Amino acid sequence: MKKTFKLSILVASIISASSFSAIAQESTNDGVNSTVDLNFRYRVETVDQSGIAENALASTLRTRATIKTHWSDNFDSVIEFDEVTEVGANDFNSGMGTSSANRGQYPIVADPKGSDLNQAFVRFTTGDSKIALGRQRILIGSQRFVGGVGWRQNEQTYDSLTYKSKISDDFNLTYAYVYNVNRIFGTTVGAGDHQHNTHLLNADYKIGNGKVSAYYFSIDNEDAAGLSNNTFGVSYAGKVNDFSYTVEYASQSDNADNANDYSASYYLLDGKYNIGNGSIGIGQEVLGGDTDGGQAFTTSLATLHKFQGWADVFLSTPLAGIEDTYLNASYKVSGFKFKAVYHDFSTDEGSDSLGTEFDLAIAKKFTKKLGGLLKLASFNSDNAAYASRDKVWFMLTYKL
Repeated sequence: MKKTFKLSILVASIISASSFSAIAQESTNDGVNSTVDLNFRYRVETVDQSGIAENALASTLRTRATIKTHWSDNFDSVIEFDEVTEVGANDFNSGMGTSSANRGQYPIVADPKGSDLNQAFVRFTTGDSKIALGRQRILIGSQRFVGGVGWRQNEQTYDSLTYKSKISDDFNLTYAYVYNVNRIFGTTVGAGDHQHNTHLLNADYKIGNGKVSAYYFSIDNEDAAGLSNNTFGVSYAGKVNDFSYTVEYASQSDNADNANDYSASYYLLDGKYNIGNGSIGIGQEVLGGDTDGGQAFTTSLATLHKFQGWADVFLSTPLAGIEDTYLNASYKVSGFKFKAVYHDFSTDEGSDSLGTEFDLAIAKKFTKKLGGLLKLASFNSDNAAYASRDKVWFMLTYKL
């Protein structure tokens, strides 16, 4: 489980950096060397949500120290510490009974303060294969099913054994056995850790200008049985001149101790046309529902913020499923990156309207070390189950 530290992350970083530098200097002849990276991410997030009297204003800073050590040609290790602090404004509820539990009058901004051991693993490399054991990121494909929830200040990592191999120039294989998921809420609450007996398998094969991906995810969540399921899927991502597209299908059913007896499907059709420094795209993503079975298609390990709107309204799939039809456009000019997305949401079963959303992001890399982001999401709905809301973010990142 993640550990909560009393020491400041900066103090821990200095101590670790000094220790590892000493090891590296003493062991130069043996080829041992270490690097220490420090980076900072400061973010202001505001939320104006219907049905909640107060608006949220969260000002948080994430400090991250990453120590990478090369022990030999075959072995390396990574240790990474994170600390999330509240800087000034803390008018927000970080959710799941975390340290801001007494702020229930505010909307949720899921960035609880605290210090964590984010990663700690050792890795063995032989040829084109890598085996890693310990706490680590697992990012599979687009992260639609398995990801790191990197948008939140406290990242999701996995206590796991992973195997990655480049079988050939065209064929890559990834397998992971996960025994614990360290979620974004930290270890001060039960929801911060989920014990698992989970197997994740993904294979990618290049064909011409495209790639076929096939996957099997057997999720056995021992702390939240309703999130246990088996998912089989296949996708193809291709390109024809300036047009790129993705077609994907997956089938899911209950697994392990899940009390629901359900089955649901997933569909994705996505196309994008690139024009000079910009692009326009259209797509539809469907997570099927099963009202008779008691559960819809579930993606509990996904990086959910990337999908179905940045307002994070549909972090859990409605029982009747969800159909997301979207348009997007992007453009780069003078070092700025602009992206806009429009979503139209309805249920998979019954085609009931769930609302619409408009998202806009403007990013700028000021220097090699400093970057900025302005982002907004506006969700509107007449459906009583889903409150309208507006969110705005301002973020700065800096890497030493």
